Amino acid sequence: MKKSSNKQLLMNKTGDEIQVALVEEGRLVELIIERPESRRSIGDIYLGRVHKVVEGLKAAFVDIGQKSDGFLHFSDVGTTNEDYRALIEDDDDDENGGVDDGDADDAPQDFRNGDEPAVGATVKQAARSGSKKPSADEQERAEKRQSYTQLIAAKLKPNDSILVQVIKEPISSKGSRLTSDITIAGRFMVLLPFGGGQVAVSRRVIARKERSRLKKLVRSILPEGFGAIIRTVAEDQEETLLKQDLEKLLAKWTQIEEKLQDAAPPQLIFKEDTIISSVLRDSLTSDVTEIVANSPLIHKETLNYIQWAAPEMVKNVTFYQGKLPLFEGYGIAKDVESIFSRKVWLKSGGYIIIEHTEAMVVVDVNSGRYAAKREQEENSLKTNLEAAREVVRQLRLRDIGGIIVVDFIDMLDQKNAKKVYDSMKTELRNDRAKSNILPMSDFGIMQITRERIRPSLMQRMGDQCPACGGSGVVQARFTTINQIERWLRKYALQNSMKFQQLDLYISPTVVEPLQNSDMKTELKWFLQHLLFVQVKPDESLRSDDFRFYSRKNNKDITAEYGDI
Repeated sequence: MKKSSNKQLLMNKTGDEIQVALVEEGRLVELIIERPESRRSIGDIYLGRVHKVVEGLKAAFVDIGQKSDGFLHFSDVGTTNEDYRALIEDDDDDENGGVDDGDADDAPQDFRNGDEPAVGATVKQAARSGSKKPSADEQERAEKRQSYTQLIAAKLKPNDSILVQVIKEPISSKGSRLTSDITIAGRFMVLLPFGGGQVAVSRRVIARKERSRLKKLVRSILPEGFGAIIRTVAEDQEETLLKQDLEKLLAKWTQIEEKLQDAAPPQLIFKEDTIISSVLRDSLTSDVTEIVANSPLIHKETLNYIQWAAPEMVKNVTFYQGKLPLFEGYGIAKDVESIFSRKVWLKSGGYIIIEHTEAMVVVDVNSGRYAAKREQEENSLKTNLEAAREVVRQLRLRDIGGIIVVDFIDMLDQKNAKKVYDSMKTELRNDRAKSNILPMSDFGIMQITRERIRPSLMQRMGDQCPACGGSGVVQARFTTINQIERWLRKYALQNSMKFQQLDLYISPTVVEPLQNSDMKTELKWFLQHLLFVQVKPDESLRSDDFRFYSRKNNKDITAEYGDI
């Protein structure tokens, strides 16, 4: 096993599937998997057609050619058109640079999410926190927002064509989340085609002198009407590299404009970079000490990208030729397999249980067999601290988003509860997805919300269990037998003809208790209902399902005489 105190990017290709693993301290922390049937759509640009506008939801539903209409909230409708901007534009403070508080690095495909509060958001925050009523300025902003909403509702009409970009992939039955604030992500900056000259710098670039240099440089080379967000990796980079990056982004935008001239909605206009280019663009930092690929094509693509973006890191790129599979050779194969396990063991002997529900993900922390010779409070603190680190790792690894509730082991000392809370906050800082966290409650419950831009890895790579339908519990076999007998009673009552011949198809698991009954089942049913029923096992049926066929015409009659 190879270990490193820094980061490694491992690119594994098996058949049509590509797996990209980010390894920190020798442990897997992020895994991106792409298959031909489940390619990422974040960043894709479509010419869509407005299907309907629902002012009550402050949103429009847009047909972009996917199974479900995309969801376009009014807050995500482009604000760069003059008639929109006049309502909400504030003075551009050069220190803040318009959207300068935004950080394009945490989520370059969706930098708006959580970076630039919507107008009027401060009013809602004040109400939630129980603070004093909004100031006159905040109230004015809220009124502007309301006017803006009404204006957008009037502008968007059914059957209108609109250029939109995917910022969140479809999840379950929900369509993609869309925006008309188009962005094109590059290595050193994010291009805003309708940016109106705004230039922002990632807040992770701390040095004021460097922030000023980057702003002046990008403004000097940016075409009129365009905007840009400068990413953290642009810090201390030469002007030549920034110009090359901008030229690539402008070339992409030119291609989009050309394709739009003959496009008819719904139509895909622009497809995001390949998974390899996207991962390198978003994850390639100076602390990545090794980049390994087991495919000649991926190795070549990686080299070409790094020779342009970070030539000093070319020496870190290697082609894997080991005897063991790539993930086995780097000791992370078990970590990959554990993604589908509900139980994750901790080094101390404790463990966490991860359960997915419709509304949230629930994590339960247990001490297990851990019982060191210490006070119970110290044992609980140690297990909870270890669990906090593992929970964050699993959130990143499984790409879990939405509401997460963690039930920690009870502790009496509030200082210990704060230690766990601080540990969780520290671990979440290493996560590129945005998150919010509340302190531990008196019941040992901690609530987290994590940005969700695509279904979790488990949802994307797993199939629903055919036996239980995803519930984890199957109907008792005797319940199914009772349903069958109720069906037979109803059938016999509604048919005057006796001695009919029926075939009953059921799961083999249900056949077993029928065969073990005191009286042969077919004989019992004949005596009760005067029907000849022949039981036939069918492995394609679940244990809670059954099918009755009339032997006379081989017709399925189950639904005609449904359960009572």
